[in-house]
Amino acid sequence: MKISITSSAKKFMEERGIQDVTFKLKVLEASGCCLGIVKEIEPFYQPTEDATGYRYYQADGNHFFVSREIRILGPLSVTTEGFWSMKRLALEGATIPL
Repeated sequence: MKISITSSAKKFMEERGIQDVTFKLKVLEASGCCLGIVKEIEPFYQPTEDATGYRYYQADGNHFFVSREIRILGPLSVTTEGFWSMKRLALEGATIPL
């Protein structure tokens, strides 16, 4: 399977000198009424230390590591989400496991 990078993600990565991205599944125990466990896909702008639990992709000279815990739905695309200082990379075509 291939991975593509949107123009906004390319610009974001070039401006910050990012060449390696690791997408991990972040699991938080939410305290309160009835939330339970909260999961999200979180980007880290460095390679993983142990790649055995990750799928590896390469596109446009960049390296992407996607946790095997993340469920792949279709073609993968790296894009951006958020606004201004809160902007970050996101992974489309994948979801959290239920």
